Amino acid sequence: MTKRRITDQEKQYYETREALIANCPPQYLADAPFLFATRIQITSMLSRIDLFRMVMDIPGAIVECGVYKGNSLMLYLQLSLLLEPYAINRTIYGFDTFEGFRSIDAQADPKDINESMFSDVDVAALEQSIAMNDLIRPVARIPRCELVKGDIVKSAPAFVAEHPDLCVAMLILDTDLYQPTKAALESFLPCMPKGGIVVLDEVCYRNFAGETEALKDVIDLNKIELRRFPYDASVGFFRVP
Repeated sequence: MTKRRITDQEKQYYETREALIANCPPQYLADAPFLFATRIQITSMLSRIDLFRMVMDIPGAIVECGVYKGNSLMLYLQLSLLLEPYAINRTIYGFDTFEGFRSIDAQADPKDINESMFSDVDVAALEQSIAMNDLIRPVARIPRCELVKGDIVKSAPAFVAEHPDLCVAMLILDTDLYQPTKAALESFLPCMPKGGIVVLDEVCYRNFAGETEALKDVIDLNKIELRRFPYDASVGFFRVP
């Protein structure tokens, strides 16, 4: 969320929340996260849980394009460890520059964004979290969550070429931008079985229209059943026909 267009009430909410967080010790934040969670965060968590359940019987990786700080990525890892602890062929891959926006398209993407947005990322903390969970999960010798750093326009096709074993059960597109979304669709769709799930985090959203434009440039919308959850306005998804 860029917070480019929030209301005065929302601004007050976030200022109050920030002050509340500042007065609490780190352990308190970790032990009681729902005291500080926003409606957007809870909505995102719920939709991702529902999406994960939809691919539990489909073998293959979960690929998230657009990781940011890794909250959703780690939720997918936790769900996999909880609901399918011995699914050794379920790898969660996170693709991101981890340095902010890249490959901004002058025509398809918003004019009021820049490369510094979403660059406030502590990759070391994310890597440590993955390693920490490896200490207690079953079959820890087989990696379950891996980060792929770099511009998805380049990293996605290179990754597919280097991994002939790759099968993708769920593809999550959350780059917000036209070119990375298009590259991810073109790279990973051929690796998806029938019934696999493609998720778009800002589908039909005018403030980041590039994501939907990329979808329409790669896929005939008349040949897929694009759906959403009634409680999550921004996320759309479809099963691979």
